[in-house]
Amino acid sequence: MSPRWISYWPALLLVPPIAALLLWPDANRQLFLALHPWLHHAPAPLWRFASVFGDWPTVLALLLALSWRAPQRLPALVVGSIAAILLAIALKAGFAVPRPPLVLPHGMVDLLDKLPGNGSFPSGHAMAVAALATFAWHGARWGKAAGWCLLAALVMLSRIAIGVHWPLDLLAGAMLGWASMRLALSHAWPAGWARDVTRTAQMILLVLLAGELAWLLGHHGVYAEYWLRVGIGALVLLSGFARLARSGR
Repeated sequence: MSPRWISYWPALLLVPPIAALLLWPDANRQLFLALHPWLHHAPAPLWRFASVFGDWPTVLALLLALSWRAPQRLPALVVGSIAAILLAIALKAGFAVPRPPLVLPHGMVDLLDKLPGNGSFPSGHAMAVAALATFAWHGARWGKAAGWCLLAALVMLSRIAIGVHWPLDLLAGAMLGWASMRLALSHAWPAGWARDVTRTAQMILLVLLAGELAWLLGHHGVYAEYWLRVGIGALVLLSGFARLARSGR
């Protein structure tokens, strides 16, 4: 296999199961029914904590932190994230696939969190964590890529365990998240922006993160993972402003 094709290994991995679930829709339902109760052998807090790493606010904070060592990737962060978010919004509204608790008989889904009010397809959490993993492993060795893949898989499984997504939602979401960020890394100013533009963009992103953190603090969460979201956001925010202050001296 040539190096060019090796770089497309996420697509080669995801396309066959996506195609199979599209060809046999009942397999999508049966796979959910098999995995959902089996995953409940692990404690519910584990799945809710894992799901945090697929929340866009948390993912954007982590992407920003990762970009500090590779500021030339900041354009990809912005373009890839916006593209993935807009794509998720459009597809969820267009397909309007109902989530498992809305179509399965009562008692077959044990919800571990609140049921989102939007469509199920594709999974926004899968898109977000796949975009994060793609950004993080870009140009890295296979060992690092494997670690990020494990995180993405854990987030995807958490959405089945929580009871809010079908397997097809997650596989398609991961594919779209990878494609969005990979295209951005390849084509969105791959050499990066000028230093002043980069600094301004970082400042804007930190201000947006501060606004998100203020909103979180004003809407206290129900479960303990709320504080994980707050902690990640606060740590990235403080570190980011400290870095900007040092670089401006």
